[in-house]
Amino acid sequence: MSDENQKQESVYVAENATEEAETIFGAAPVQAAAPEKKGGLSRNVKWLIAGICAVVLLGGGLTAVLLLQKPEEPADSMSDVQEKIRLNNTGTDEVTSIDIKGKENGDFTVDLVSKGDTTVKSVYGISGLDDVMLDTNLVGTLIDNGNALEADSLVAEKGADLSIYGLAEPSAAVTMHYADGQTFTFGVGDAAPTGSAQTYCEVDGNVYLVRNSLLANYLKKPEQFVSPIVLPEPSDEDYPIVQSVLVEWDDLDYDILLEYDYEGADDDTAGGTAATHIMKQPTYAYLSPDKSVKITNGMFGLTAIAVDTVHPTAQDLAEKGLDKPFCLVTMKCDDGTLHELRLGNAYETELGADCYYATFDDVPVIYGLTQDDAAWGTVMPGDITSASVFVTMVWDIGSLDVKTPDGTVEFRGTGDDKENYEVTKNGEACDTERFRQFYHFLLSIYGEEMYYDALPETDPDVSIHLHTQNDKQDYTVSLYKISDMKTIICRDGGSAFVIRTSCLNMLLHNLEIIDDPDQEISLTWQ
Repeated sequence: MSDENQKQESVYVAENATEEAETIFGAAPVQAAAPEKKGGLSRNVKWLIAGICAVVLLGGGLTAVLLLQKPEEPADSMSDVQEKIRLNNTGTDEVTSIDIKGKENGDFTVDLVSKGDTTVKSVYGISGLDDVMLDTNLVGTLIDNGNALEADSLVAEKGADLSIYGLAEPSAAVTMHYADGQTFTFGVGDAAPTGSAQTYCEVDGNVYLVRNSLLANYLKKPEQFVSPIVLPEPSDEDYPIVQSVLVEWDDLDYDILLEYDYEGADDDTAGGTAATHIMKQPTYAYLSPDKSVKITNGMFGLTAIAVDTVHPTAQDLAEKGLDKPFCLVTMKCDDGTLHELRLGNAYETELGADCYYATFDDVPVIYGLTQDDAAWGTVMPGDITSASVFVTMVWDIGSLDVKTPDGTVEFRGTGDDKENYEVTKNGEACDTERFRQFYHFLLSIYGEEMYYDALPETDPDVSIHLHTQNDKQDYTVSLYKISDMKTIICRDGGSAFVIRTSCLNMLLHNLEIIDDPDQEISLTWQ
């Protein structure tokens, strides 16, 4: 075919395609006239265009139908959740006892000890553990879980092979006895496949899946129901006064004795300390309230990290170092009670906690106590004492006598506040503010380290005797210079602290210039 004929054929094809499009999309743009030629679109092209139109029409029709249809209601999401199956239908009568036969952990019986009412729950005990304190909440789960036992699903009906589920010889066979004579029995089998948190349980020959939390406590040993609380915390109304705490070690040549400060308890003149107890041994010292309370009152509420052994034998005690405890703590209270805590060998738990084995009073239990809770095992006198030496409020001082190698200076005071307090020095009027500054310096003195050795046999370089106006405080503080660097300061003849000799020097300087208003009294010796 010539080039001219090919060109004309192309024009005719375009013309006829445009005419076909007009029947579907409307009038097409006007085209330039072309020589008339027989024929038109090929059959394949026509079928292609017709197919496209059919698809468009079909899609539109389907859309219209879908829009006219009523949307379906969403399925109830809870319909797929299977309801729980109640297994215990014995009613609500009181449980009088529970028999638990453990495949590995032994048999024991739970018995009703005291019947409860609408305000107090019933109390249950465990056979063979009458002489120890039980965790009543944990024991209570044996009653509560059994009464409300329910299954997530039924696995196999009566007649199935129970050995498949560990129920031919269950890990625990439980029978609950009720006051009306009814009983409820179930068996605890194997754990279900990993990750389900369920255990197989048999009731009346049927096998169910039950949550682990409902069955776990029936698999415990009876000893696991012993309370870890060594001594319960008393209520505020019943809280006794701890009269004394004596801490004795087998490897030290001194003991720590703390006593309740009955005089100081009602004395508001001791402004430097709020501790209720004072140290009497190995030296007389005030106590730091925050640091000493665990030693004086730490037995109350003391809770073990573990109950190691119940009803220990002599061999058990010896193996844990409790036949000859290294530390004995004795607490006496004003209600007549006396408690003894004994600390044995140290050990470390799998999680790295440092602990002691311990026994308490005549309770037949070996406890595991953390060393932090059993602080008596490591406490030193300096750990709990207050470093303060003078603690009396200045306006409460009735007399203050300062004896030095040069003689004795006697201060006498009357009044109870800044406005009316008056002081004399050796019988003559003294500037009250200068005296206040001098005593302020004495209040700043604190021990830098405990001193346990014998005091020098010589007279002290300085002694200060203080007596309060209300006669509740009367004590003498003595200072012994032992070198140019160190001085011993003690109260009422007992060894106490070591301080720097610069403190002694500043004390003498302040006393010397107390009558000279042109010289400033130093308020600190540092």
